[in-house]
Amino acid sequence: MKGTMSMLPASTSGALLICVTLAMTLIGGMCEEHFLSPMPHILSMSVNPDTELRDRSCAPCNSSALGISCCGLCAFWENPRSQHELGDHPFEGQCSAHKVERLLRDLQSQGIDLEAFEPEQLFETIKGRTLWLIGDSQLSYWFLAVECFLKKFLVSEFRQHPAEALEANLWLIKYVEELPHRGSKRAEPRPAMCTLYQDNTRVCYVRIHRIEEAAHPVLRVLKRAVPNFKRDVVVVNAGLHYGVGEPAYREGLEWFARFVREHRSELATILWKDTSPQHFDFRNGYYWWFDDSEGGTKPGVIKPEKCRAYTEEELASQEIQEGGWFNQVAFGVMRASAINILDTYHETVPLWDFHLKDKDCTHFCNPSGYELWTYMLKEKLFHLQPWLKTLDA
Repeated sequence: MKGTMSMLPASTSGALLICVTLAMTLIGGMCEEHFLSPMPHILSMSVNPDTELRDRSCAPCNSSALGISCCGLCAFWENPRSQHELGDHPFEGQCSAHKVERLLRDLQSQGIDLEAFEPEQLFETIKGRTLWLIGDSQLSYWFLAVECFLKKFLVSEFRQHPAEALEANLWLIKYVEELPHRGSKRAEPRPAMCTLYQDNTRVCYVRIHRIEEAAHPVLRVLKRAVPNFKRDVVVVNAGLHYGVGEPAYREGLEWFARFVREHRSELATILWKDTSPQHFDFRNGYYWWFDDSEGGTKPGVIKPEKCRAYTEEELASQEIQEGGWFNQVAFGVMRASAINILDTYHETVPLWDFHLKDKDCTHFCNPSGYELWTYMLKEKLFHLQPWLKTLDA
């Protein structure tokens, strides 16, 4: 322990790590009121997961039309397939307190004060609006993190459908995608879902896999079925259900961008989010190449056991410098159509050891990458406040 303490900075966050480490390993929590009180909100999400809220939110799910998507707030499961049977689930997706403290310290040195990030700061940027997260499983995990981050503002602990009209909600269900090597045949239909907060505020998630789905049916339905949709904020991403080099990716992006241009006056404020880095033990961390010439889908290749950091050569490459293949393609299309970009790629690249277990080098444990994205979203929305306020007139 002496060696560990000598490596820490003389700061409250360092002292907090010592307290947490001792509490968890030596003295059973006797120092929880010492050093730093209250505990930073981000760190408390790791040290004190809200199991009671999770269980309460799951209670009515057997009869819910949302199915497995009904359950449950503040539940960070390792794999969504573990939600197929209701009951007790381990918090396998939680990051260790030691890792979280290290992340807070590293980000502080980059000018990102995640330690001081409080739910009120995000809530003030979306109050009275709906924040829509539209994307694949990566954004579904982010949705879980955001809805839990804002739990102090909850009005209802039970998720709800996004629209009043049944037809609209049916259009927003994502059905099975036929990609056997991606495991998608085991996925159940995913209805869109919303969590309700104070001051008529919501956070909603709509599942898509292909980018053109964000335009039709999703945005087409939302602009018709959701009152005051133009006041809302929409964050969209799709990338990881395409293989590296797939021509259809650019085609889908251009189709989406054209839809936004043609219907901009009817739409919410649109933010395109980067496709986040992966850290598989293949070139540049990717898993799937469109032609199966490399990566985890190449015939005969054994999936790596562990995630890895990018090499110095990879970090210096033009592709990674420009945000990886997916973002090289997407950012140009979005900029040409004057669509705002939420770019968290380079800040996420170092988080190679914050992924989930079971050889998953795509999704992140909580709290880590998703809370970093939430902080950066808050910063982006803060700068967009003058524009958003014009929509309230």
